Amino acid sequence: MIYTDTIDELDVKKITKSSFRQHFFDKNKPVVIKGLLKDTIADKSWTIENLKNRIGDYPIKVFNLNDKNGTSYLFPKHIMKLKEMFLLIENNSKSDYRMFVNTILKKDKKLQNELPTPTFFKCKFQLPNLLFIGGKDCIVPLHYDFIKDNGLLTQFYGRKEIILLDQSQSELLYRLPLNSISMVNLFDPDYKTYPALRKVKGIKTILNHGDTLFIPSGYWHQIKYLDASMSVAFRKWNSNPFKTFALGFSLVTKVLVDKTLNFLIPFRWLKFKQALAKKRAEK
Repeated sequence: MIYTDTIDELDVKKITKSSFRQHFFDKNKPVVIKGLLKDTIADKSWTIENLKNRIGDYPIKVFNLNDKNGTSYLFPKHIMKLKEMFLLIENNSKSDYRMFVNTILKKDKKLQNELPTPTFFKCKFQLPNLLFIGGKDCIVPLHYDFIKDNGLLTQFYGRKEIILLDQSQSELLYRLPLNSISMVNLFDPDYKTYPALRKVKGIKTILNHGDTLFIPSGYWHQIKYLDASMSVAFRKWNSNPFKTFALGFSLVTKVLVDKTLNFLIPFRWLKFKQALAKKRAEK
């Protein structure tokens, strides 16, 4: 695994919609934005106690990568109240539980208004904001967002370490067929089992409170929760309507096939995909 130069950093006050599009959005180039939370109502009012009182009783589905069902990256098996995840942050607890791509913020309109989508990222193809929470040392599988949306990941509590890689390296990453995920762990690469990883080039960065990472469409990313933490993602569709339609069709067909086979023959299907991914990476 080879890491390139550090990622660019920008002060949010120096960003305009046109400059962001020209230098980062159109070039599909990641960047860390500083100060996005400053002066928002959320930065002052989103205490753990406040969030527990407002949305803590909602039931949520959570993932655990250690579940031995061969499909833990697709199907959340566990249900708990959201306040239990907030307790992880409050105590900085180690845990493999993580709340992934959850639209819980839609339950409280005031919450959304307290953290509005940044002006430079607004568009007609806006997607719902997502809330992410995970325990300390939890690792998110290496993946890219299947619908290839563009995202701004804003860090609230704790720290996250993130590895980013562009689409040109998909085969070297042992990508599973019909999916946008890899089973390799770039935070502890196993070069003996996955030798092609030695040729992979990526960017590594750490997000602290108030930092925002622009993850361009199709960019691979793997995340490690250095602390029990929470972040919010702003998202929007790819601006090309034809590409969006094609991606939507691909999403429906591939996910349908993948999930059906995962349901019928979970372990055999997973082993087949892993073998095919290995063959492609090392050919």
